[in-house]
Amino acid sequence: MEIRSLRHFVALADTLNFRIAGERLHLTQPALTRSIAALERELGVTLFNRSTRGVSMTTDGAQLLQRARGMLTAADEFTYAAHALSAATDRQLRVGMYGNGLAELTHPVLRAFREQFPATAVQVRDADFARGIEPLLSGEYDIAFLRAPVDLPELRTIRLFSEPLDLLLWEGHRLVGEESAEVSEIFDDAWVTLPPSIPSAWSAFWLFADQRAGASPRIGAFARTEGEFSAAVAYRRLSGVLPTSVHRLRPHPGVHAVRTRGTVMSHAAVAYPSSGFTPAAAALAELAVEVAATQLHLVADARPAEPR
Repeated sequence: MEIRSLRHFVALADTLNFRIAGERLHLTQPALTRSIAALERELGVTLFNRSTRGVSMTTDGAQLLQRARGMLTAADEFTYAAHALSAATDRQLRVGMYGNGLAELTHPVLRAFREQFPATAVQVRDADFARGIEPLLSGEYDIAFLRAPVDLPELRTIRLFSEPLDLLLWEGHRLVGEESAEVSEIFDDAWVTLPPSIPSAWSAFWLFADQRAGASPRIGAFARTEGEFSAAVAYRRLSGVLPTSVHRLRPHPGVHAVRTRGTVMSHAAVAYPSSGFTPAAAALAELAVEVAATQLHLVADARPAEPR
């Protein structure tokens, strides 16, 4: 029995939906169906009931679920211990910082890594949004702190927390002074957004493409950094959407933030290549999870990441 089979079992148990579980695991629905069926044959136990009404756990499946979770926890702890041993021999770790990274958790996470691995030189580099995730895939960065609205198969992405979004508006905008507003209220405005070189799924997220009923957004400028983003709002009278921590940590003259209504959130995450990654990157990601679990209160309005 392989560990990945247990991960498939737990993911389906958590969602009771083959499509959603498959998306979390980056598997097609047929592939997940085959994996679960193979595991049931190997164990000689039916784990799930399938019917036209949906998926439910069997009594046997429910009894085995906690044992599966315990085995996965032990496997993760074993992997982390191995990564930590290997990371101690690495001499540098290059961290790409997209925007404000993890907001108020950025320093605690990097400090925790420096304390555990003092011999490893940490190089933090401000990322240029115009280069997208190319520096991660090419090896220029070992790991990145970023906002990951959509998971990408080429990256191993660990979500740490979610936070609300703000409308960033120029002085004199009709919505300035409102406590909150719908994103759709600025759909007719000219927008500043991130360059088209970022992954297309991310671009669609930041432009709320799924809420525009097929209408194309009016783009007034592309911003390579959050500073350029705020300047475009203030001096070119453009509108845009960013995580709430951006304006809180780096307020810009002439820019006003209005909280968005709705359930769309920005996900703060660490990400590193799915293959060929350095052990130090994996060790930093594990430490980031630990820090987020104990110090999330440092980020205003943040919510714990949903289990994946």
